[in-house]
Amino acid sequence: MAAELVVAAVGLAGSAVCWILFAAPELPPAWRRLRRAAGGALRVDRLAVDLAQADLLWFSPTSWIAVRSSLAVAAGVVAYLVFGIAVLGAVAALAAYHVVGVGLEARRRQAESRRQRALLDAMRFGISVMSRAGGALQTLQTLSESGPIEAQPIFRGLLYDAGSDGDAHLLLDAVRRMRDRLADPLFDDISIVLVLHWKQGGKLIPALEALVADWNETLRLQRDARALRAGVEASVLLLTVLPFVFLLLMHVTAPALLAPLGTPPGEFVFACAVAWMVLGYRVVQRMAEAPREERLDLDEASL
Repeated sequence: MAAELVVAAVGLAGSAVCWILFAAPELPPAWRRLRRAAGGALRVDRLAVDLAQADLLWFSPTSWIAVRSSLAVAAGVVAYLVFGIAVLGAVAALAAYHVVGVGLEARRRQAESRRQRALLDAMRFGISVMSRAGGALQTLQTLSESGPIEAQPIFRGLLYDAGSDGDAHLLLDAVRRMRDRLADPLFDDISIVLVLHWKQGGKLIPALEALVADWNETLRLQRDARALRAGVEASVLLLTVLPFVFLLLMHVTAPALLAPLGTPPGEFVFACAVAWMVLGYRVVQRMAEAPREERLDLDEASL
């Protein structure tokens, strides 16, 4: 018997080696296609932008997905151990995964709003500095030293990357790197104004004034829309958390009421009810979903 197992193991190992040798030329393209498909399904590019806008640069998309998935699995295991219902464990994992995503979105919007207000104040301050015969480079230096507190690190980083000689190519590279780091639509517009000024010339103050007027109205509309969505967003969060609170209270006070849900017919009926609830929840969530300002795909070489 032992000899037969050894022969079978050697045969399987030999077959595996032959398969790898024959399939080796196809493995790298297949792996690249698999990675692209997985990245598209997990929205890795969108997630990288979200993490940058939320000031979570220490998180890579891969590590964020791993942490979020691990928390979801842990929540599912805990729910199953507490209630003993497989469907409820799966729902708890899904709810935890969603709540972590909601937390990221809330942090992203908060950080983006704070950063955009600071950039808008910085542009107003920069217009007043340039109107007193200050150039673009001198204005950036002033903003990095005495501009709005939230915006000072941005312009300080620009000047640090560009060096002290004010070379146009270094400035353009610094703007591109800062745009990639912030992933902010408002800074994308500022980048276009600065790049056009440094490459094509022209007056900078009228462009900044038009940009300030446009974004001031945009931020005002965003504040009004956020106030209108506040109630719906709170309802969406309550719909996620309250069912588990209710079930936990039932499990503590009257566990016999949950016993039918542990049987196969009970889990099937419970799964159908949960699916219907999730469908309605998604409708409400889409109604409360905040619109996002799209970023510009800026190509400095074409400007």
